[in-house]
Amino acid sequence: MKTKRLVSFALAVLMSVALFAGCGKTEGTPTTAPQSGSTTSASAPVEPTGNSDYLVWNIGSEPKTWDPNLGNENTSDMLDTNLFEALTYQSVDGIEPGVAETWDVSDDGLTYTFHLRKDAKWSDGTPVTANDFYYAWMRMCDPESASPAAAGLIDYIAGAREYFTGTGKKEDVKLSVPDDYTFVCTLLNALPYWPAQIAGYNYCPVKAESVAAGEGWEKRPETAISNGPFVLEEYQIGSHLLLKKNEHYWDAANVKLAGIKCVMVQDANTALQGFEAGDIQANDVIPKEEMPRLIAENPNLYIGPNPGTYFIEFNCDNEITGNVLVRKALALAVDRKMLTEQITRAGEVPATGFLPLSCYKSDSTAEYRTLDESGFPVPQYGIDPTKALVDEAKELLKQAGYPDGKGLEIDIIYNTSDNHKKIMEAVQQMWTENLGIKVTLRNEEWNVFLDTREQGKYQAARAGWIGSYYDASSMLKQFVSTSGSNDIQWRWQAYKPASWDTKLNPENKKFDELYNKAMSLSGAERDAAWVACEDYFMEYMPVCPLYYYTLPVLIDLDKCEGVEIAKNGQWLFKHAELLAN
Repeated sequence: MKTKRLVSFALAVLMSVALFAGCGKTEGTPTTAPQSGSTTSASAPVEPTGNSDYLVWNIGSEPKTWDPNLGNENTSDMLDTNLFEALTYQSVDGIEPGVAETWDVSDDGLTYTFHLRKDAKWSDGTPVTANDFYYAWMRMCDPESASPAAAGLIDYIAGAREYFTGTGKKEDVKLSVPDDYTFVCTLLNALPYWPAQIAGYNYCPVKAESVAAGEGWEKRPETAISNGPFVLEEYQIGSHLLLKKNEHYWDAANVKLAGIKCVMVQDANTALQGFEAGDIQANDVIPKEEMPRLIAENPNLYIGPNPGTYFIEFNCDNEITGNVLVRKALALAVDRKMLTEQITRAGEVPATGFLPLSCYKSDSTAEYRTLDESGFPVPQYGIDPTKALVDEAKELLKQAGYPDGKGLEIDIIYNTSDNHKKIMEAVQQMWTENLGIKVTLRNEEWNVFLDTREQGKYQAARAGWIGSYYDASSMLKQFVSTSGSNDIQWRWQAYKPASWDTKLNPENKKFDELYNKAMSLSGAERDAAWVACEDYFMEYMPVCPLYYYTLPVLIDLDKCEGVEIAKNGQWLFKHAELLAN
């Protein structure tokens, strides 16, 4: 396993370097799955599509919404990447032109002028114009929208934060439309990765007429007008979505699939059976216990890097997990090496901090974290990646008023998934045996789970965050006081959309200040500022980082080709096609 671990480390580093050094293809990182091979037979848990020319893709869970400007979870991201297209898009080779054919940058690096392609159309045949982008971006920072993705604009666009917080006017937001095919934005600070950031699904255009149809417009084929390679054909709650080829897409000539059936198989064993039976062609819901066999035997398995972190988040407003000593004790009592080697088993890297290995550094010469000779990150923030620090954790609990864990009970919630269950059961056992505390587990269906976390109705919760671009801001922005994704309830000031968060946390104010300082800098100064920001964040330990993601996926290469995985871990079907039987 050590060899595979080191390979995945190298891939993560190489991917980060390649993205910001010309966006070239990374050596050693396949752009599609490996060469074709056989699959084993198993009973078929997934019904055929009814469309033999539709590729079957398991998206795992049912998204809460896939309205691009309002989404904040991975399943929405995956869908929207194939339904919509932003000014740029993230391909297997890096950032490429999307709706914008070209763009210019002012000498000071602050103003971007995007020149839209005139053949870009919505799925109803009408032109995609700069006004559509203006509408969508303004919708994101409109205080009435209360978008959880608002930070994607208010942290970057001049005047956007003032508009969002009610201290400025809409007309002062520095977005403009000189003509139907020119879109201009002015940034607060020069950002070398801006074209990469706006490839994210939150920056996709939406049609005002669709949004006017009311909540859930994106789920109804008659109102779900999109501008990407596919368009919604059918949605069956709890079962599947059908996406058909968008004949009006500007690059429709190169879209070979007639459509995609998106199934929602959460159980990893069932998903694997469906794949091995030939009923699913693309799947990343894989049983952890099957990883050693798949790595050794299945040529359809590809393990790539993924710029994100799997962690447990704590409710900072809770009476128990609001105590920083308790949070630190719980973080130190986890054996991350055991988790990655015995439970997850796909080359994941034990985490010593929140920011992953593949965060951008201005010099692009090294991984974000220092690795020791065995390939593990060096200990940081009191966390040893190779073992639990039981004595230190017990001492912290004693200082918190829980000697030998007496009187301490912790409840962990996770979304229904066999893989998450196994990880949380392992953490439960570690906390129980190492600290002598009572730990209970509670699972919830995905959408219920999202609401529970968002509204702070928990003590500890499973969480994960994958950056859509490699700057540290992509990971840390969720914890600023004005973020709709601040599920840890760590706010120093009231935030209107989170009306339930009435208990304020004064220490969060300095985090906001450090975050904003980092956002105002560039180059080596920016690198140092992000280190300071993470240092402060981990001093309060509002999350317990467990490991840095890899991306294991299964693609049936006997039945399809051209399925691609972008550098940010997104599935791309624009160039996919089914093979003749």
